[in-house]
Amino acid sequence: DFDPRLHELAFDAELLKIVSQLMAGADPELFQDMALLKPPGGSEKPWHQDMAYFNVPIETPVIGVWIALESATVENGALRVRPGSHHLGPQEHFKRRDWQICDSQIPRGHDVAIPLQAGGALIWHGLLQHGSPANLSSARRRALQFHYRPSMTQLTTIEERMAIYGGEVRGAEC
Repeated sequence: DFDPRLHELAFDAELLKIVSQLMAGADPELFQDMALLKPPGGSEKPWHQDMAYFNVPIETPVIGVWIALESATVENGALRVRPGSHHLGPQEHFKRRDWQICDSQIPRGHDVAIPLQAGGALIWHGLLQHGSPANLSSARRRALQFHYRPSMTQLTTIEERMAIYGGEVRGAEC
């Protein structure tokens, strides 16, 4: 709503076509947009699943689109993903350094860094496990992130979401 260029990008016909295909032909609805800023020395974003933040039914195909505004490198905190982890389903999340998957639940050596040049994009399912390490470089890392869901999605409640993702709500510890 603040800049027509951002609107153009979020509603780009080719991007929406890809998102729709990933949603089995559903009409995508943009429901969240964010600017992600990681300055030199910026902190990590621990491992998580985006769907743990959203009040949508678990079968909803939420699609995240992450667009690098500047090069994202291993040194400045490029995203790391666990390929195929969306097939593992929802994971419990805990409020520790952030709303996150417990560190001990992430097997070492099964993740991949995704460096991107400025203008590059990463598109993923909302259950994909991902995070980004601290920015250990002198270069900032800025990105845009959009989340889409099918336009006919019926929202759930926080309580329903927490029954799936909320480890501490059920008495679990991390």
